[in-house]
Amino acid sequence: MQTYALASEGNDPATYNTSLDDFSAQTFHYTLRYRGLLTSMIWADLADVSMQFSKLADHSLPVVDKKPVYEFSLHLSTRNYMKAELFQAVRYTYKTLLDNKLNTLLVEESDTGDKQSHKFLWLDWQNKTLELFRRREKIPLETGFISFSDPKQVWEKDGKIPLPSFLNTISHSQNKSLDLIHKKTGDAINVSSVHDPLSLIYAIRRQASNVNSPLLSQTIAIAVSDDIRLYHVKKEAQESLIINQQNIATTKYQIHTDEKEDDYFYLWLSDDQQKRPLKMAMDAPLGEIEINLLPK
Repeated sequence: MQTYALASEGNDPATYNTSLDDFSAQTFHYTLRYRGLLTSMIWADLADVSMQFSKLADHSLPVVDKKPVYEFSLHLSTRNYMKAELFQAVRYTYKTLLDNKLNTLLVEESDTGDKQSHKFLWLDWQNKTLELFRRREKIPLETGFISFSDPKQVWEKDGKIPLPSFLNTISHSQNKSLDLIHKKTGDAINVSSVHDPLSLIYAIRRQASNVNSPLLSQTIAIAVSDDIRLYHVKKEAQESLIINQQNIATTKYQIHTDEKEDDYFYLWLSDDQQKRPLKMAMDAPLGEIEINLLPK
């Protein structure tokens, strides 16, 4: 496995033609920091972040009509940051299964910290719908009477759609039992290609390696929760970032959706052949967030 904080530069961009397998078994480590009203406008480190892209050796896990070939995962933890832990302990994991064209098949999000959440977004390509499943929770029992004491709680009933068998397969492979229910049916899939927010990073990396690729001039469909939103990727400028006391040449990309015109996400990719994601930035509640690659 390749683990990256900083790698070598070089090569003529005109010769780039990176395949998905060139990104396989890469792990990047970052620090997430925040600046805003909550920190008196001072930058504060709040979490460790790691991202990994890997080719699946076992293709036996079906997602009904397609089999996943690649997995993208992100892990975020506030464990090493006391102030963040006091506010809210986060142990967040995001995983997405992809086909060989980086189309999203299944997204899993979980947080074993204070929030204690677990959900799956299934892109049902066979029926062209988004299906959202989440962990079953206890809810107050509706008795029809006003009660001034703590209401009795009961487990939620099953949703309208039964749990697909492959979700049980995933839970068994992870040696844990997931009591999931169908939450809702989301948008219809009426486009031929759909990414999710994090697999988009790797789509941009791949396409940025090919100067003839049309991706960076197209509108891109992204699955966010149970919605499909149209995003635009704009190549902004070349910038130098200082990492490990080295000036690294990068290209900055702006990503935004028409549904939230004032919200922008920025991505800096290295100008070497690997197109490493060195930095990300975005708006946050009452401030802004940066995710910076750790130096070696």
